[in-house]
Amino acid sequence: MNNVWLEAVLAAGFMLLVAGILIWLRAADRKLARLLEAAQSMERSVQSTAVRICELVQPAAETVRSVQRQVDHTARIFEAARRAADAAIEAADTLSRMTALLNETAARHVERAGGKYRHHIADAMDWAEVGLAAWQFWQSKRRDSHSSACRGHDEGHDTNS
Repeated sequence: MNNVWLEAVLAAGFMLLVAGILIWLRAADRKLARLLEAAQSMERSVQSTAVRICELVQPAAETVRSVQRQVDHTARIFEAARRAADAAIEAADTLSRMTALLNETAARHVERAGGKYRHHIADAMDWAEVGLAAWQFWQSKRRDSHSSACRGHDEGHDTNS
């Protein structure tokens, strides 16, 4: 009889062990199901974020291409400006050389003819200075008389009568 009780206790213990394992497996299954739901939710979130990032990447890439084109155009403009500046410098150098040559030529002609006409050239320069001073004096008087004669709208000459 002892064996029967022992077998019954062992069978009851085995059943309790199987029931415990089944309860543990069911709890693990529920946790795994929640974990799977969380993973799926995270996957949906990652997919939605990836779609938003792709939507932002396309305009950003287009903006970068546009900026690159503008930088290329600006570089061409700066190159053209540099070339224009180089041409202006060359033109200024050429003009400077031409002016120096012209001055040398004029100085040689003055030196050759200066002995004969030195007195006449000095007189002409003096008369030119007197003429310039007279013209400037006349212009300043003319400006003064215009500004004083036209101060009010009812002053001055009537051009209609």
